[in-house]
Amino acid sequence: MEREKTIFDYIGQVFVIFGGTIVILNVFCLLFGESAQNFSTMFSMGSEGLSVATMMQFLLVSVLITFWRFLFFTDKIIKNLSLVIRTTGMFISVVMTIVVFVVVFGWFPIGLWQAWLGFFVSFVISVAASVGISVLKEKAEDEKMAKALARLKEEV
Repeated sequence: MEREKTIFDYIGQVFVIFGGTIVILNVFCLLFGESAQNFSTMFSMGSEGLSVATMMQFLLVSVLITFWRFLFFTDKIIKNLSLVIRTTGMFISVVMTIVVFVVVFGWFPIGLWQAWLGFFVSFVISVAASVGISVLKEKAEDEKMAKALARLKEEV
């Protein structure tokens, strides 16, 4: 049985998403910062790093992603939708959220197809990494539960 989540679980999720995003963005700053400085507000400081404004924008995105995850994967709110529909809804919501941030905060020129391609490639890689980590975590938890069940059967 899964324990009831607290506000601290959600705050933890926000900071895991935020931390991962900031690490990736800092790597991008080192690799592309100078060349992207004139095209993107995210890289306004070139290879020197991220501005406070950019980091706060990504913190807000992390909060919103955690909200979407809560909304789509908590049975208290949405009860009768399949996992596929929930997952699809969450990914669409996350992509739309990021599109709004791209437009509002000028993360990259909206007419530049290469920037959109880079965004979607990065998004797919991030989703694949998240799914991979989730599968590994679930496997480890399943093994732990199987061992606990085996011990329980031995005791009885």
